[in-house]
Amino acid sequence: MDLQSIGIYAALIMILSLPLNFYVMFTKLEATERYLQCSVYIVMNKQIFRNETLKGKHQRLFAAAAVILMPRVFEWRHLVLAEDVKAIPKKLKLWIVLPSLLTLISAVIMTLSGLTLIYKS
Repeated sequence: MDLQSIGIYAALIMILSLPLNFYVMFTKLEATERYLQCSVYIVMNKQIFRNETLKGKHQRLFAAAAVILMPRVFEWRHLVLAEDVKAIPKKLKLWIVLPSLLTLISAVIMTLSGLTLIYKS
């Protein structure tokens, strides 16, 4: 499999993951943010991006996913309480993290395959 087809498949996966991201943004994001009400990072993201419709919710989704994936880093920086992250139900964590990771990984693969194709030729 060559790099061009890998990049195309990654782009397809990213495009197909966008409806899943929209579903999570409009159904699960508010519930997650309710669990993280004492989190400075989440509250500030919500205040900054509250007037933006799609872009703001997408940013807040990725911020919540980052907090769920790396709670110790955010706790070390005094931005999140680890107890709040532990209180989030496991299914809700999966709903937040998996679409975000799918989008991020496909974007990284697409970018790396494109850069490799550019510098290879």
